[in-house]
Amino acid sequence: MDLHLHVLPGLDDGARDPAAALEMLRGLAEAGYTHLVSTPHADDRRYTYGPERITATLTELRAAASTAGLSLRLDSGAEYAYGARFHDELGARSLITLARSHYVLLELPEEFMPAAMPTVLFETGAAGYYPIVAHPERCRPFHDDIPRLVALTTGRALVQVSFRSLAGTFGRTIRKTAWALVEQGHADLLATDCHSPRELPKIVRPVLAELRERIPARRLHQLLTATPNRLLSAA
Repeated sequence: MDLHLHVLPGLDDGARDPAAALEMLRGLAEAGYTHLVSTPHADDRRYTYGPERITATLTELRAAASTAGLSLRLDSGAEYAYGARFHDELGARSLITLARSHYVLLELPEEFMPAAMPTVLFETGAAGYYPIVAHPERCRPFHDDIPRLVALTTGRALVQVSFRSLAGTFGRTIRKTAWALVEQGHADLLATDCHSPRELPKIVRPVLAELRERIPARRLHQLLTATPNRLLSAA
């Protein structure tokens, strides 16, 4: 199961059109995925669409996938940027969650860590949600201080590492941090964060192969299948 990718066509910087979206779905199905939760970006500047547009686009993609003979289960959520929209919708108890669960995907700033972040994560939980921190390995303050991330998230949030980071898309430092989180047992989830069909041969398949070489099978099953299934089944 993948709880973080950008396959809904025409919404954000992910799949450009239905054809690209279907190519992504087909490739992920061939890689062994059976359940995908698309998470278009959500902020208060560029990606301001609401749940109605996300749901409508998901409905269209489901129909196209069925016509194409793809038996994938498709759901949606959103990848929130930390900022005003997240705070506003948290206050209104209207956050877009993963597949109608109480789990919400939150992207931290890349260059700094807001001093209020521990309080924000606590307040998110107090509001009835459970935050999943998307690709924290891309956040500069954690590059040389993984214990700081562990202290931030323990009891407050889950840690989701991205295939794009593991592949080195954002450079060697982020790749090193991502693999450290996985191999040291600090990652709770793995997600492709796939944005384009081009990433299937360049990122998804190579990272899956490397994970199978470096991570024990039972642990890998937990990161890719057991934990995401448990999260959504408990919703």
